[in-house]
Amino acid sequence: MSPTEQLIAAARKGDNAALGDLLANYRRYLVFLARTGIHNHLQAKADPSDVAQEVCLAAHGNIADFQGTTAEEFAGWLRGILSNTLAMHARKYLGTQKRDPRLEQRLQQSMASATGFLQSQLAGDRTSPSQHFARNEAFLQLAEALESLPADYRQVIVLRHVEGLPFAEVATEMQRSVDSVEKLWVRGLTKLKAIMGEG
Repeated sequence: MSPTEQLIAAARKGDNAALGDLLANYRRYLVFLARTGIHNHLQAKADPSDVAQEVCLAAHGNIADFQGTTAEEFAGWLRGILSNTLAMHARKYLGTQKRDPRLEQRLQQSMASATGFLQSQLAGDRTSPSQHFARNEAFLQLAEALESLPADYRQVIVLRHVEGLPFAEVATEMQRSVDSVEKLWVRGLTKLKAIMGEG
């Protein structure tokens, strides 16, 4: 059983310290997903860090509802809470769009893309228990590294790799020239690799 799975087992038995450690390990991951999932119109009203805190509080209050045992199941459960939290914020702040199912579908797609990006960056087909554990740890490390990047580096990487935009659209989104965002993207990836190498 991995350290994460030990924390999950202890948390499910009512160990609040274990649950606190577990949620602390996933906090940067939640901030990253919240940042990519927050609707453009909510950027000024919903801080990703605050949203992640809401998710952690909800998870703390509802740990009895979690029936899984693995790190992947726990991450999936947190994503579900995050999705509901973001949808609630969207309904609260977007008024006329509050019943638009496309908005909630977009939230789901954003988180699926962000999670897919994190998973795609982890090399190889790791199937042994030790490789499986290493993959989970690297998954969280990558989310943390992305969150530690300067905002413009993180934005260009998210727009290119999570949202899959071509450089021309990234340039429009960031109100920069194509040449500028291409250089920014290279510097962002270099910085990200350097941070990951330090870990």
